[in-house]
Amino acid sequence: MNTIVCNTLTGAASEYDWPAFQSIMPTLAGAAPGLFLLGGDTDAGIPIVAELRLPCTLRESTLKHSIAMAYLSLHGQGSAQFTVHGAQQSWAYPFPLRASGQTRCPVGRGIRENYLGFGLSNPAGQAFTLDRVEVLTVASKTRRV
Repeated sequence: MNTIVCNTLTGAASEYDWPAFQSIMPTLAGAAPGLFLLGGDTDAGIPIVAELRLPCTLRESTLKHSIAMAYLSLHGQGSAQFTVHGAQQSWAYPFPLRASGQTRCPVGRGIRENYLGFGLSNPAGQAFTLDRVEVLTVASKTRRV
């Protein structure tokens, strides 16, 4: 059984597969093992890894698309991971976060897909603020299948 917790002030949501919370108050949650304090920058001492995923959508034409570059407006420190999701496969690319808040993530040139989705994560669990993701795609001149 999974539990989904949502911060109604910020809209942030977390999903837990342990413990199975039976009751939740603004700062505490109850489960069979006991009471758990909600809040803070870690989850029971473990960094909180965020994973954001946009659905795979059909590009504007039936021509296969490749990705020229992904640009992100992202404030934080360390590195993050950008993921490209195709119809059957996914590709992950780590990239450093820059102090300017503007960064780019080069992706593999061999991706050719009609359906593309994108994801972002912070594998080290560091705090970040995402303002924008811009992905430049390039349509093949002839390839549809």
